[in-house]
Amino acid sequence: MKFYGELLVFILLFITNFRVFFVKSARHDPLVVLAPATFIIALLQIFSFGIEVFTALGFIIALLVLLSNFHAIFRYSENLYVDHYSPLMMIWAIVTSLLSAIAIVGIVIFAPLELNNASLNINESQYRLEGNFRSGFSKAPFYTSADAFVYKFEPVNKEENAEDERVILFFPDKRGDTEHYKPYLKLLASKGFTVYSADFFADDCKWLHTIEDIKILRRIAFVIRGELKPAFFASQREYYSYNISLEINAMLNLLQEKYGPDKAYYFVSDSMGNTAINDLLIKQKSKVKGSFFLNTIPDFTSSGYGFIKQTDPILARYKGLKKDNYFTEAKLMAEKTLEKFPPEIKESEETESPEAGEDGKESEAVNEEAAK
Repeated sequence: MKFYGELLVFILLFITNFRVFFVKSARHDPLVVLAPATFIIALLQIFSFGIEVFTALGFIIALLVLLSNFHAIFRYSENLYVDHYSPLMMIWAIVTSLLSAIAIVGIVIFAPLELNNASLNINESQYRLEGNFRSGFSKAPFYTSADAFVYKFEPVNKEENAEDERVILFFPDKRGDTEHYKPYLKLLASKGFTVYSADFFADDCKWLHTIEDIKILRRIAFVIRGELKPAFFASQREYYSYNISLEINAMLNLLQEKYGPDKAYYFVSDSMGNTAINDLLIKQKSKVKGSFFLNTIPDFTSSGYGFIKQTDPILARYKGLKKDNYFTEAKLMAEKTLEKFPPEIKESEETESPEAGEDGKESEAVNEEAAK
């Protein structure tokens, strides 16, 4: 959806700006209404997907185009004719049209890649929650802003009994959030796991203690800090671990209603959540069926940022990584996870029935007679 939204914004910007070369004097200019419409769409992109390269660029250009066309919008709203467009407006239209065309090409080249849920035979769900870590979380009404987003990936044909479900709780690094780990999480679901991941934005758990803690800014703020201030980022590990521990407890409480208080889970994280999971293993060992840390695998080249070779090719290019159309690392990490959490063998499969044992003895006796 983000890709199509960005593409729509720049196509509309191109049409809005290039129109000035075709609108003649003493005529109405109905296409000018695209300027405010494009600005609204660009703003919605920001609120839906946060600030990234193309969402930010689209918003800035849309705002400037809206302001530069204010006079034309006013005249059209008053049912007045277009008088003329000045040479300066023509130059501005050329610049913004070129920027829009270049952006369209860039969006296509750096388009994120997605795995199709139907082809993987999995279901994907998202739940909006309101609340905080002190009082707990509950389902958020559609008309309110959410304080947490819980994602669930599960096979279409899963275990009917909740006790038999093999459940993974994934805690993403904040430089990636759930969105940039989705290829891996979907592949885990295709291998029979039910996978939960969550992004929390509660008011009682601040990460940066600035305005950057809001949803649309947090991820890009962490990426910038991780790249420009790695020493400072590393010095905050203990504080980040505490915040992740709050998220772990919140997830356990949320899932208790479905799975009961005695359910044990597999825990997976990437760098930022490792210490919190190890602490949980000490304090509540019965809750941990197994643990796996993505950053311990050397072949995972974008540790801490998610699978950006598919989800964020621009950041991948900045970090010297190439776009991967085959999801090579996501598949590898899913296989490594399966090796760490092999399928459980039920007792009925491990132990032969008494009848089978007797049949085996009779068969051995027959073979001995035949040998004689």
